Amino acid sequence: MRPSQSPRKSKDGAPAPADAAQGRQYAVSLLARRDHSRHELRAKLTRKFGAALWLDEVLAWCEEQGFLDDRRFAGFFVRSRIERGQGPLRIRAELQQKGVGEALVTEALSEAECDWFSLATEVLGRRFRHPPADQKEKAKQLRFLQGRGFDAEQSFHALDQQREQD
Repeated sequence: MRPSQSPRKSKDGAPAPADAAQGRQYAVSLLARRDHSRHELRAKLTRKFGAALWLDEVLAWCEEQGFLDDRRFAGFFVRSRIERGQGPLRIRAELQQKGVGEALVTEALSEAECDWFSLATEVLGRRFRHPPADQKEKAKQLRFLQGRGFDAEQSFHALDQQREQD
C-alpha cells in the first residue's frame, strides 16, 4: 500500500473514524478509473472504511450524481466480454457475482444484440483451425466453448459450421 493510501491512525494506533466526505472522495476516485456495480463499490468502501453508517448515503450520492449506475455498468461489461469472445452464460454468471440484479443482466444481454451462434463459431475458429478429427477432439472443443460461456446449442452449432467450412 502506498503511503498516501494508508488509513489514518489515531493516537492509540486504531484507525481514525472516517466521515462521509472521505467516503465520497474514495468512491469517486474508484469510479473515475472504471465503472463498478453498486455491490462492488459497497464492498470496496466497506473494506476501506469498515461498516460505516454513512455507506448508503455515499452510494445514494454517487447514484444521484450519475457516477454509479448498475444499468450502464452491465451494458459496458457485456460489450467488453463479447469483445473478448465470452458467451452469455459466463457473462451472466460474472454479472451476478458482481451483484447486478437478474432483470438488469437480462436487459443488458438482450440490448447487446449479439449473434451468439456466430460469436461461438468465430471463437472456435480462432482457437481450433480444423474441425475435430475424432470424439476426443470434439469433446475438447465442446469443453472449450462451454468454458467460454456458450450453451450446448451454440457450441454444437459452432462445431457444425466449422465442419461445413472445411
